[in-house]
Amino acid sequence: MIIRHFGAVNMQGENLERWQKLCQEAAGERDRERLMQLISEIDRMLAEKSKRLRQPHNSQQDAA
Repeated sequence: MIIRHFGAVNMQGENLERWQKLCQEAAGERDRERLMQLISEIDRMLAEKSKRLRQPHNSQQDAA
């Protein structure tokens, strides 16, 4: 099974739901290769979220 990779998405609720589902799937996964795919995808999504949270808000600069 191939894991789909999404670019930066503004649908935070859908991303949250997706990473939670991936965690649930990983918790019960017995296939090592599939487990590593799930972990990689979860890691990618959390890194993307972390990067997004560290970016300064551009809305204040746009208003000036």
